[in-house]
Amino acid sequence: MRKLLFIAMLIIASVSASAQYYIGGAVGVYREFDKNYTEFSILPEVGYNFNDSWAVGAQLGYQHQYKQGLSINLGIINPYARWTYFRSSNNMVSLFVDGGVDLGFGASKYKDNDSSDTNFVYGIGFKPGISINPTEKFSIIAHLGGLYYENGNDAAKDSGAVTPNFGLNFKTTSLNLGFIYNF
Repeated sequence: MRKLLFIAMLIIASVSASAQYYIGGAVGVYREFDKNYTEFSILPEVGYNFNDSWAVGAQLGYQHQYKQGLSINLGIINPYARWTYFRSSNNMVSLFVDGGVDLGFGASKYKDNDSSDTNFVYGIGFKPGISINPTEKFSIIAHLGGLYYENGNDAAKDSGAVTPNFGLNFKTTSLNLGFIYNF
């Protein structure tokens, strides 16, 4: 029994020695003037690097949409697993894919109506990203589009908070820029 406990402690210590925590966040802003449409998101992020290739993390944040008298506010929870599949020889650039689940909870409120509808949106998919690493501790990251499925409850569909879809998307509305600080 002591030997098994000792081996388990060695495994945990070896994994912990090569792992590091990170914090950061991303923002996304999109505006269509002719359609009076605005969208922005603020997504703080925490994560844990297991090694040079694998990490897990979550974004916890806020998303706002405004379109012609309709205001949609969502709290966002996005847990993910990150696979880094390419690093340059000097480790200045890396390419990665986040596979995860997207959940949003909130309300839509119409300008002429005092009541609001409860929205629930969800999705699953893969988001490609790039990381520029000027130092060992600091990285600038960007995500654009991805392969995913998204849907929501009837209130979310009716308000336009989500349109049920599946596919590959690289629209500028899905561009998020951010940073990560590794401890």
